[in-house]
Amino acid sequence: MGNKMAKKIPYILMILMGIAIAVLLFAVLPSRYRLNRTVELEESGELLANPLIGFAPPAENEDACEETQLVYIGLTWAEWEPREGEYALDDLEEKYHIAQWKAEGKHAVLRFICDIPGEEAHKDIPEWLYQKTRDGSWYDTEYGQGYSPDYENTIFREAHASAIAALAVYCNESDFVAYVELGSLGHWGEWHISSEIDAVDMPDTEICWEYVLDYSDQFSNALLLMRRNYEMVADAGLGLYNDMAGDTDATSEWLAWISAGGVQPTDGEDLALIPLEATFWQRAPVGGELTSGILMENLLGENLSETLRMAEESHMTFLGPNCPTGALADTDGARELQKRLGYRFYISQLETRYSFLNSQLYVSLTWENTGSAPLYWDWPVTMYVYDMDGELQYWEGLELNLSELMPGGKTVVEAHIPYSDLIQEGYQIGIGITSPYNKEETLKLAMDAQEIDGIQIIDVFER
Repeated sequence: MGNKMAKKIPYILMILMGIAIAVLLFAVLPSRYRLNRTVELEESGELLANPLIGFAPPAENEDACEETQLVYIGLTWAEWEPREGEYALDDLEEKYHIAQWKAEGKHAVLRFICDIPGEEAHKDIPEWLYQKTRDGSWYDTEYGQGYSPDYENTIFREAHASAIAALAVYCNESDFVAYVELGSLGHWGEWHISSEIDAVDMPDTEICWEYVLDYSDQFSNALLLMRRNYEMVADAGLGLYNDMAGDTDATSEWLAWISAGGVQPTDGEDLALIPLEATFWQRAPVGGELTSGILMENLLGENLSETLRMAEESHMTFLGPNCPTGALADTDGARELQKRLGYRFYISQLETRYSFLNSQLYVSLTWENTGSAPLYWDWPVTMYVYDMDGELQYWEGLELNLSELMPGGKTVVEAHIPYSDLIQEGYQIGIGITSPYNKEETLKLAMDAQEIDGIQIIDVFER
C-alpha cells in the first residue's frame, strides 16, 4: 500500500507543477498572447477580385478584361472547324488571347454557337458542313440575319459530336475553361428559334438529349450550364444561365420556370421545363449575362436595386459577356453587383485554448459565407503560423470543404499549434487558399489582413 502511494506522489507532483507553471505563464504573458482567448473578427466591405466569379467580358477584348478574373469565349463552329476534321487551335488562342489569360490566372466561360443573328446575311457553321447539309433556313427577322441549320439532320448531329469531343480534349488539358454553357442549338446558342422561320425548329426532346450528351460525356474539368431547366438539367444535375439578367419580367419568368416548371412552346414538339429543387444552385452554378434590352447605365443606376435583387435571388456566380466594362465597371453600381456574384468567405471568430494534457494549443476558426453561392470546387485551405518577425514556423492543412459552405452558413474548423517558445513570444496566424492546379492562384477572404505571398495574416494580436 505504501509503495503504491509513493509511486502516485511523483505523478501528482507533476500535475501540480504543470498547473503552477500554467498559472505562472498566464500571469507573465502579455494579455494579447494569452493561451485561452476568443477574438471576434469583422467582414470587410472590400470588393474582392476572386477566381471563378464576377464579370466575364469578351475574351477578345483585352482592355475589357484587365480587371476581371473571368473571360467569355463565344466560339462559332465556323471558327472552330473551318475544314472538316481540322480544328483551328492557333487561331482560337490568338483571337481570344488564351495564353495571356492563362498566365494571369484567369478562367473562361465558353459557349459553342451555330447561329448568331447579325446585320448581314451570313452563316456560323463551316462551309463544308453547309455543303453537306443545306437543309437549314436563311432568315431575316427582328433578331437580325443569319442561317439557322436543321438540328435534326443526322450528318449535322454526327459532325457536332466530333467537334465537341475535339473541343473537350483541348479544354480538359487544363482548368482554364471553368464553365461551359451548352449552346449549339438556336439563336446565340440559347435554345430557341424565331417563330418567323418556318423551315426549321427546335428538335424534339430525344434529340436534344443527344446534344447534351455530346457535352456531358466529354468535358471533365468544366461545369456545364443550360439556358432553361429542361429535363436534362434535372437528370444530369447541370447549372443554368440567364441571358436576360436585369430584366424583371424575363428573370421572374425564368425563376418561375425553375420553381414550378412549365413548357417552352415551339412550332414542333414543346420542350418541358422541369421544376428543380430550391437548392439546386448549391450543387451547380448559375451564370448568364445582363440583358441588352436595357441600357447598362440604367441597370447600374436607377434600376440598381432590382438588378441586385435578381442577382441574389438567382444565386448568380458570373455575368458575361454583356457586363459592365470600361468606365461603367468602375461605378458604385458595378462594384455592388460584383459583390453579389459568387462566394464571399471570411472568418468571424478565432478561438484558442491550451491543453495541458498534450501541450497543444488548439485553434478554432469559424468560417462564414456572405455571398450568393458557394465555390463549386474544393480548393485546399492551409493555416500558417508565423513568429512576430514574419518567419514561418508551422503549417497545417485544414479539413474544410469550401463547396459545402453555403451563403448564410457557418462552419467551425479545428487546428492546432504544437506548444513551443513561439507561443510565449508571440505568433501570427495566416490563411492560404490555393488552386489545386496552379499554386500561384489564391483566393482572398473578405477581411482586412496583411498579405504575404497570397497568404492572409489574421492579425488578432494588438501591437
